[in-house]
Amino acid sequence: MYPDQASFDSHSRSYSDFRNYQGLGGKAASARLNPSRSNVCSALALLAALCLSACASFWLSGGLPLLKIAPATLGIQTVEQRAIITWPGGQKTMEMALDVNDDTLTVIGLAFGARLFSFDYDGEKIIETKPLPDGFSAVRIVNDLMLAYAPPDALRAALPSGWTVHEEKGARQIFLNGKLNISIRYAEGSPWQGRVALDNHALYYRLTLDSSETTSDAP
Repeated sequence: MYPDQASFDSHSRSYSDFRNYQGLGGKAASARLNPSRSNVCSALALLAALCLSACASFWLSGGLPLLKIAPATLGIQTVEQRAIITWPGGQKTMEMALDVNDDTLTVIGLAFGARLFSFDYDGEKIIETKPLPDGFSAVRIVNDLMLAYAPPDALRAALPSGWTVHEEKGARQIFLNGKLNISIRYAEGSPWQGRVALDNHALYYRLTLDSSETTSDAP
């Protein structure tokens, strides 16, 4: 079940905010010894932050199971990407490098030229080769990449029951039980060379991917 708009709006924060609750423990402890108004407020803040962390983790998991699509369907690719994710109240930018061969999709997250995380996806499972930071979901990253780039027939076969895909020039729409769930828009030309914009209407975020191929052997 996806969170509704009111729930999402009340809990949306930047990734760094999700970890701030860890510094509130001392204030919560003192509240038990001296239940002043300020300490009660601190305890309430801790409780709200813990709820926020749980909601954030659910949101980042994306609400879909890991889509099982053979990397080979994407074609042989080595791509540099800038990913911009925007949600109510926040925006984050991340650099990524993708390497696709017949057996594996490798995703590397970069920050200021340094490797932030990396993982391999073989169409069935994800193996983290450098663990993802708190607040990042490899399943969400793989799913969004597959939703955007997988051929429509492969995507239809991988989606759970109730999901349907409508494809037209420059756009893809994905429905859940007849309701528009995800919209994707493509620039002209190869989707691996240019901009792809994914709007997740159920989870209230937009993912913009600006890609530049370094090699390509698309099917």
